[in-house]
Amino acid sequence: MKKLLVNAALLCLFSGLSLSTNAATATFRIIADPVTRTWSNYALSGDGTVMAANYGGEIYRWTTVGGFQDLGPGDSFSSSIGVSRDGSTIISGHVGPDSFTSPALWNASGVVDLGHPTNGCTVLDNSWGSGYGVNANGTLAVGIAWNCESAEGFAWTAELGNVSLGHPAGSHSSRASAVSANSHTIVGFWEDPSGPRRPVRWVGGKHDLFLGTATFGEASAVTSDGTQIVGQIYNVTGNGVTFLYSDKGGRVMLGTITHSPTDQSFPNGISDNGRVVGWSGDPFGSGIEAFIWTSPVGMKTLASVLQQFGASIPAGITLTTAESISADGSTIVGQYVDSHFNNGNWMAHIAK
Repeated sequence: MKKLLVNAALLCLFSGLSLSTNAATATFRIIADPVTRTWSNYALSGDGTVMAANYGGEIYRWTTVGGFQDLGPGDSFSSSIGVSRDGSTIISGHVGPDSFTSPALWNASGVVDLGHPTNGCTVLDNSWGSGYGVNANGTLAVGIAWNCESAEGFAWTAELGNVSLGHPAGSHSSRASAVSANSHTIVGFWEDPSGPRRPVRWVGGKHDLFLGTATFGEASAVTSDGTQIVGQIYNVTGNGVTFLYSDKGGRVMLGTITHSPTDQSFPNGISDNGRVVGWSGDPFGSGIEAFIWTSPVGMKTLASVLQQFGASIPAGITLTTAESISADGSTIVGQYVDSHFNNGNWMAHIAK
């Protein structure tokens, strides 16, 4: 009876986060890439009308009205990319005047080099670090910086500059992978003394291993208000599986699409109405597919949900990953592979 009550409570907590099957409609289209590169990565603004794109180290800003705008070179060794909720600011890596790559912002002022914490060292590939996420209007930026022992998460503001968020003792690393739009919560990983990553959040500048000191994995995304965090932790079989966490609901394991013991899943984003997206499958065997998770529907292939809502996906295309979802849950972007093993990118819209 106690277990039933707990499950009921969790369903009540997330009941408002499900997709409406009788009201939603969806569209799908292939992205016309502005350049051919070996890899790409994306991030979406709060309403999906602005997209930041990293094509092999070249940084682009895309809008629904103007299409792609080339913002210039970033860091050809870093795929990191982020965009503010209001779409005004993009974050990634950039080659600075010292010829070393640094975290940087692209905004109305041009390129803003974020520098590095005072304990930084140029000991890894001539790089100070890279930027990963920004708050609602781009005034708080987070990412990873190299120091003399390893790497560490940082937080930057114009007033304080680049401030270290600390790292485990010795040559063990941390990274700030995302920040809530309201600036309250930063999430990422904090390595265990034995080496594996552990999910971490920073609140008020203090790190918190919110899933316990013995839980291996990482946090990858957070809602705008900082109350819900998604990431990946290792299950009893040693495979990485998606989790959803809130202080009220605790940790909920979202599983995989097929529930196969060899499958893994990783969440790349969460919207404020509880849509979690990422990839699921066996990356070393049968391959991976993009997923969408909602409660109480659970984890489904994103393609099946989009088609259920009326989207037309070309035959022979497999959506391999969903890389970003807008905060309002309306827009999703990711990658695909076709029947001839050609890779490409796509964008989908869900409307009520």
